[in-house]
Amino acid sequence: MKKSLFIILFLFVYTLGFANNPGEKTFLVLFDKSELKNHKTSTDYIEMSLMNIFKTKAYTGNSDAAILVKVPYDNLDECQLGYIFVRLNNKTVVPLQDIALKIIDLDQSKNTFNYLLSSLDEEKLIKNKKSSKALKTTPIP
Repeated sequence: MKKSLFIILFLFVYTLGFANNPGEKTFLVLFDKSELKNHKTSTDYIEMSLMNIFKTKAYTGNSDAAILVKVPYDNLDECQLGYIFVRLNNKTVVPLQDIALKIIDLDQSKNTFNYLLSSLDEEKLIKNKKSSKALKTTPIP
């Protein structure tokens, strides 16, 4: 009885320790400053609508305004994030996709970049092999 209880407890602790943690995704939401001025709002105000749901960080400066949004769900995409309603000012509430210039999935972009980089490395390796074969077959006088 003690052995079976110990085994069950051990398996429970083992599965908790090695359980898959759901991945989080990072999105970059870009805004056009002139459009934000037209709506009389700012990224800080929009961020307040999102920070109750997700981890966010707003950036403003000389370039376009942006908000980084970290979503704890791995299955959320740009379109679904765009359907979330945000408050622009005291009177106006719109879906994020209506005010955002672009919503970019940074994790997907990172995976695509890594794939392109690895394929570029493979192409260079193949070219180096072909060029080294050409040097070996060329007779030296």
